[in-house]
Amino acid sequence: MLGIFDFLRKKARQHTARQETGQAAEKAAEKFLKKHGYRIIARNVAYRRGEVDLVAQEKRSGALCFVEVRSRATEDGREPEISPEETVTPAKRRRVIWAAKKFLADRRAMDRPVRFDVIAVRFAGEDRRRPDVRHYPGAFDATGRLL
Repeated sequence: MLGIFDFLRKKARQHTARQETGQAAEKAAEKFLKKHGYRIIARNVAYRRGEVDLVAQEKRSGALCFVEVRSRATEDGREPEISPEETVTPAKRRRVIWAAKKFLADRRAMDRPVRFDVIAVRFAGEDRRRPDVRHYPGAFDATGRLL
């Protein structure tokens, strides 16, 4: 028989379909960035007021890229009703910017060139091995304005 703490530990390890899609999208985004010459600095940087999915350094420019990964999965292989890109709301951009500023301040790297990217990942059907990955470098600026 499971005790209450065993039950809670087991429950904490279970993931919803949405969480699994998000994790698969982050892995796909990381693989995409590495393939295109980026170095991953950090993953899932979380603070009280915001979080960043990936922090990567672009090899060509040396810019530190704060990457928001958004995903959508459809069972029938059609385009989702709302694209992953459309889910990066002004509030989400503010939280990413806040986390990026905190990340830079904690590392005393405020003078580094910075960019805010979005990676949209679409999964069609059950196949999670070949997602459609779209990268939007410099998707928004440090004020949250879309570029």
